[in-house]
Amino acid sequence: MSEATNPTHEFGSRPEDLVVFNEAIDSINQHNDQFSMGKLMARTMFDLIDEAQRAQELVDAGATQEEAEQTVDFVGSDKLPMTEEEQMARSIVGITNALVLESTGLTLSPPRTTSVMFSSKGEQSIGEVRLQVTDGGKFSNFLLAVNPENANEAFQQNAAVVANSLIAEATDAIAKVKDEQTVVETLAYGKGIVAGLEHIGLARLPVTDKLRTLYEHAQQGDVREYVQADTIGLFQKPGEQGFGPSQWQRDATAEYLTTHWSQVLDVVKAARANPKAKELFTQLAKTAQASLDYAKADWAKIKAEGYGHAGYGEGFEKVFETTELELSMLTSPDEEAK
Repeated sequence: MSEATNPTHEFGSRPEDLVVFNEAIDSINQHNDQFSMGKLMARTMFDLIDEAQRAQELVDAGATQEEAEQTVDFVGSDKLPMTEEEQMARSIVGITNALVLESTGLTLSPPRTTSVMFSSKGEQSIGEVRLQVTDGGKFSNFLLAVNPENANEAFQQNAAVVANSLIAEATDAIAKVKDEQTVVETLAYGKGIVAGLEHIGLARLPVTDKLRTLYEHAQQGDVREYVQADTIGLFQKPGEQGFGPSQWQRDATAEYLTTHWSQVLDVVKAARANPKAKELFTQLAKTAQASLDYAKADWAKIKAEGYGHAGYGEGFEKVFETTELELSMLTSPDEEAK
């Protein structure tokens, strides 16, 4: 067949492109599920049962319990360690989906630790594989090439999964002050990626708004301060932050409160020191004060109700007092003029 009768199409423009994209994202999701905390705990439990059975066989053959357990521990298992098994599985996922990932400008990240499990075998890290952008233009073009009529719910969900991965990778790298090219690609092409997400019907999803906000702060020049503040919870209303600044006092020590309120002050200081973060500084100063006011009132209330064990909350008022003083100094006209 000649090139004239088989023109090159833009990936994403055909329904079958979305099918293979969905299959690729599904396989990555299945990989993460396979090596999740729940699966690791189940595997550990079955391994312990297997070891107990092998030890019992040795005991039945005449060994003492101690000899049997030592032998089983020495011989070990013929199963691959979880980390090696994960690496092999991740390589297979990457190889089998290489064409789709390359066509969309994406790649797999190394495993990102989400939790650690401790057992008699030592500690084992549990993580997830995320997606990164290697070519932001290619990924945004892929989304924009999709016919909105072909963007079914499964495709929309998988596109949102990718966008969440990109945000997680970007915010983690920014928070850890790591300059990674994949993050640069995400932020540099953020506007195009957002346009692509809107094009396929995801305009009202929080993930789209989140990516748009990251892009805007990157353009403004205060994305690092924004991410730090967002990680702490300063953009959420007091009382709606989960375990954030407004509610730390409900499960803390004075040392814990000091450390975490110092982090809040550090973020506000960083925004004040950045000439490109004037609006953000004003916003953070207000939200930090609102969270502090809420925390003080909440502590006064629960303290009066006898919250916690005897001696709980000792030193809290001093922490609040010191934090309020430092915050007022940061927002005073004399300090801002420096």
